[in-house]
Amino acid sequence: MKLKDSFPLAEKLVYFDNAVMGCVPQSTLDLMKFYNDAYVKHMSGNAKWAFNVKEGENAKGNALEYFAQVIGAKVSEVLNVPNASTGMNIAMSMIPIKKGENVVSTDLAFPMGAALVRKAEERGAEARWLASHNGVVETEAFEKAVDDNTAVIYVDQPSWFNGYLFDIRALADLAHDHGAYLVVDATQSMGSIDWQIDKTGVDFAATSTYKWLLGGMPSNCTGYLYMKEEHVDRYDPVYVSGGAYSYEQGEVKGLYKEHSFELNKGVNKYAVARSPESTIVAVANSMKVLLDHGVKEIESQNKKLVSKLVDGLSERGYSLQNHEDVNRHCYLNVKVPELKTVVEKLNAEDYWCAQRVGGVRVSPHFYNTVDQADRFMDKLDEVVKSL
Repeated sequence: MKLKDSFPLAEKLVYFDNAVMGCVPQSTLDLMKFYNDAYVKHMSGNAKWAFNVKEGENAKGNALEYFAQVIGAKVSEVLNVPNASTGMNIAMSMIPIKKGENVVSTDLAFPMGAALVRKAEERGAEARWLASHNGVVETEAFEKAVDDNTAVIYVDQPSWFNGYLFDIRALADLAHDHGAYLVVDATQSMGSIDWQIDKTGVDFAATSTYKWLLGGMPSNCTGYLYMKEEHVDRYDPVYVSGGAYSYEQGEVKGLYKEHSFELNKGVNKYAVARSPESTIVAVANSMKVLLDHGVKEIESQNKKLVSKLVDGLSERGYSLQNHEDVNRHCYLNVKVPELKTVVEKLNAEDYWCAQRVGGVRVSPHFYNTVDQADRFMDKLDEVVKSL
């Protein structure tokens, strides 16, 4: 794939650790520096005063439009949130889960998601956990667990440790057939695959921006929540901010007793917390870079890289914790002896990957190359044989 931007970190390292953090394009790094320099000048009184730096104001609206395009949603269905955890908490808290109902999830859920399912138990719901086998939970397992008392099916797309892709359309249909919702933590796929979320049936989904959306470091990122249009005005937020209401001021003597508060319509009524403008500036530009390359083309390149790695590692005799169909995962997990030592040695020599659930997680993005995949496999062989 011919790149339209440079990715300095991916050029200096054989970087197959995008499931931890994506590499930021140079154009985003340049814009972040420009924005932050301008902010410092404004706050130091060394430039004409403005409450917001112009680039930050423009980025807010642009970022929502870009994110909607990346996932195939309407702008009216997406909301900026501080991170995926905030988005998933908004969704799970607004769904009217009642005593006697159940929430179905799997042992592939990221710990944050597992905690949200456990939280539903405090509201009287039963948590039904489905066990994975070699990193896979097929749709048939959900069909046996879901019933008319199911309130939510909760999954990560994909599984955080091995990139396993659920059949989301099938899970949405199953949930809706029983009057339930499908809630998805999509942090590990938005930006790497062509979601076309309007065709999936997903009810709620959220993501952080520091991974596949290339928004920067985890400590300085933002997030987005997708809410299917039909749900936006169906429920009210559990938590609110001043921006959630429109109101008319009454007589001062009555204080707020005389004020008329009316909850806003639309997805912005769920906007409880603001993200720093610098994080929105960064991801807005990075999402534009993704769109310039084309989401379909990015998914195609990622599949090419994953197929190369799966085929090459299998031929070399490694065991993978993945679905046998390469189209059912968007990165991979390979078992090796002395796992901790292997990952430490690979990282020390600038071959970046991660230790996850008994294997090496290898997660390429579209700016990685086939040559890097070959070099990674050669280096893995070298390290393993040296043990």
